[in-house]
Amino acid sequence: MAAKQANEITVEQAVAEAEASAERLLSMARAINARQCQPDTWSCRRQWCADAGTYVYHSHIAVSGQDRERLHWLSNVFFHAASLHCQPWYPQFKGGKRQVLASPPVGQVVDHQLCWGRFDLGLPSPRYYRQLLSLLRPADDAAVIVARSVDHGPALPCKAKLAYTLSPNGEVLLWRDDQLHWHHICCTPGAGILNGSADRWLINALRWLRLDQSERRTYRCEAEQLRDWLHAGQPSVSPAIPA
Repeated sequence: MAAKQANEITVEQAVAEAEASAERLLSMARAINARQCQPDTWSCRRQWCADAGTYVYHSHIAVSGQDRERLHWLSNVFFHAASLHCQPWYPQFKGGKRQVLASPPVGQVVDHQLCWGRFDLGLPSPRYYRQLLSLLRPADDAAVIVARSVDHGPALPCKAKLAYTLSPNGEVLLWRDDQLHWHHICCTPGAGILNGSADRWLINALRWLRLDQSERRTYRCEAEQLRDWLHAGQPSVSPAIPA
């Protein structure tokens, strides 16, 4: 039986795992891209992840009408998403904070940063995701942002309620057939509703019973709002992210 991942790992562990996590995300994305994809149409696949002890949701959309250079810019936008005033593709984002990682990146990693984001999940209080983000560009037509929950980062507000992301979790951008493919791969063991392992049991039960319509609707809205934002002339964010 595979050992279950901890909700949080050390920053050093997350740094060490970044390349392998990116390869896992990229492999999942390329497997979807190998199939015929309808442009501008969202799809979502769910699979059990034994080492995470929960389900992974793999959301995908191929956005038409983009140029190849937008892949590089959008990967920077995703990497710096916690410092944006708002995220045009995800209005539930309510602010964040980032911190530069002191140690330089190695291997295929372009950059790391520590950050947290605050999100309105429709619960009595917002949830905070404290993560190490790792940006990799393994090829001219690919970019990967790994996001893993870690045990420290920028100072959190008093009484902040944490939720977590395990591996595989992050974003993959691919350029294929003159379309910009966004793969949003999400592995979360719960929303911090119950304490400890009870939270994972609750979310797994809801997912197993197919009572995950709200979760799927969130992924669909994200993908369609990203598509519409990119289609609306010259997309921009504040503060501006360089190309």
